[in-house]
Amino acid sequence: PVDGSPTAEAAARFAEDIARAEQDTILVLGISERAVYAHMEDEDVTAALHRYMAEVIAKEAANIRAAGVDAEDLVVDAETPHEGILEVADERDVDLIVMGTHGRTGLARAVIGSVADRVVRHASVPVVLVPLKGED
Repeated sequence: PVDGSPTAEAAARFAEDIARAEQDTILVLGISERAVYAHMEDEDVTAALHRYMAEVIAKEAANIRAAGVDAEDLVVDAETPHEGILEVADERDVDLIVMGTHGRTGLARAVIGSVADRVVRHASVPVVLVPLKGED
């Protein structure tokens, strides 16, 4: 999964190395969350988020291809990022999920939550978490 963050970019570089060694393809996944407020979806906001995510992942897929690795890009709408990631991983029968992590702990993790943690706990395939270099 890619979201345009520096941690996602670090994970993409790591995935490139794996895919190059395995002569495999990377699925660059963007999760566009539905804009739901009080159980009603704002379709205009959802569409704008989807367009933005499509631009982000198209750029990342192009970067991966420029590095000599096959890449496919896909954007899906989902209620939550972790649900979207897990659904696509199952539907596309992926071999490995590589994703960036901010490495939050304690109160920050409890308050903000962790997409990576939810993916790790529920994935049916191995998950590699890649922090930014220099993060603790």
